[in-house]
Amino acid sequence: MISAGTVDIVSRLPLLELEARAGLVKAGLFDFDGTLHAGNTWASVCSRLPDPQRNQEAEIRKWYWSQVHNGRPQTSLEDPDWFHSHMPFENQAVVDGAWVASDVHAFVQAGFMREDFTRVALELGEREGAVPLLRLMGERAIITFGLEPVALDWLKAHKVRAAVAGTRLLFDERGRLTGHHPNVVASSTKASAAKRFRELTGFEERELLVLGDAVTDVHMMTEGTFNVLLVPRRELDRKLQDYRENNLESMWDRLSAIVVSDSLVPLERFLFLARA
Repeated sequence: MISAGTVDIVSRLPLLELEARAGLVKAGLFDFDGTLHAGNTWASVCSRLPDPQRNQEAEIRKWYWSQVHNGRPQTSLEDPDWFHSHMPFENQAVVDGAWVASDVHAFVQAGFMREDFTRVALELGEREGAVPLLRLMGERAIITFGLEPVALDWLKAHKVRAAVAGTRLLFDERGRLTGHHPNVVASSTKASAAKRFRELTGFEERELLVLGDAVTDVHMMTEGTFNVLLVPRRELDRKLQDYRENNLESMWDRLSAIVVSDSLVPLERFLFLARA
């Protein structure tokens, strides 16, 4: 573990090996929510819904995260929810897509316009060090279980160019939301987007930084990429519990480092100096 004041970099690799691998990084794959900014895109958009739709969406989100973090409840066939009360891992991509469809349907009913999503992007802000870290990469992509137009507007506001894989929204000629593209980037399909990025750019795995803040972001990581999880210090206890309960052992061998910080500056500086 490397400690520097309020920043810890935890790694299973010796420091010299960690620096050597970091020095090879030329391109980056980034999660968006909780990583490049501290907020949540879906929550920010849903806060603009009328009360009934907002409350319904909050219940769906609560159920979803209870399934991701707590597993399947005990029940019997007498319970009419014997299947619907749990989310098998094999079905997560289907559930992710259905959740997206439900939310976008609510957005359409609420009459959301293209500029509503731009306002959300401007409100999300930037995690300190996020933009310099993005600019350090020769090629970069955001892969998010979130909304493509919000990520694109966020990049535009910060004057950064990057490819984005996320839920693409469709608008009519007046800018009114009409629906979404059927090819949804779900939590469990982030690996497919990461593989597609490698195919199109030609970068070797060892040349890629993969950065996220949640267990679901490990889907983007391979054994050969430089893999980092960001853990804000105030969330350390909760995140570590989440990792322990969601197979930390199976993902630990894939991680290059865990950065315990509210900022991405330490990671950006570490990569910059490792190149030097």
